[in-house]
Amino acid sequence: MYMTTHRLWISLLSLCLLSLLAVGCAQPTPEERVAELRAGYTADLNGFVVVQQPVPMEPMLDDDGNPVLDENGEPVMVDPTAVTEEAEGDQASDAAPAAVPVAQDIKLDIMVNNDNYEKLPGLTLDVSQADSNEVEKNHWKIYIDTSEIARGNRSALVHTLEGVDFQEGDGFAVEVRSPVPAEERSEYREFSEAS
Repeated sequence: MYMTTHRLWISLLSLCLLSLLAVGCAQPTPEERVAELRAGYTADLNGFVVVQQPVPMEPMLDDDGNPVLDENGEPVMVDPTAVTEEAEGDQASDAAPAAVPVAQDIKLDIMVNNDNYEKLPGLTLDVSQADSNEVEKNHWKIYIDTSEIARGNRSALVHTLEGVDFQEGDGFAVEVRSPVPAEERSEYREFSEAS
């Protein structure tokens, strides 16, 4: 009787261990694999450069869609993002010329490291902009090519943020967010590419 009960317990224990091994050895889903690989990447901001370029000007138009001309017969050029109803018509041609508006782009110098044996073709990074009081002003998700970053290699990448409202004292931070909650994975391109 003792031997039969003992063998039964050993059989049940063996069956439980085999079940646990089978569950433990199950293949991860594509999304789980991407999450594992993302955890092996790090990204740091090495620096940034502010690039200012003049905003392309457009001719001011009257109510009929015709260009408004100045006293020399030349079209009055305006910043298309700053035209208001008060600035239309003859008032604008009498006004003193304003400073040339500029668009600000930010070139980010990013260092990316891969600790995985396997590479992701691309990686979504979270970039934030904060003011001098460290209050976040803006946030972006940028997708970078990581297909050439092998295990143990630290690679420098440059990414440009266009049309940024940058003020003196602002700063930027870059991170590989991990883990990414399941409900937010649609915002990270590598998860949709793996499906």
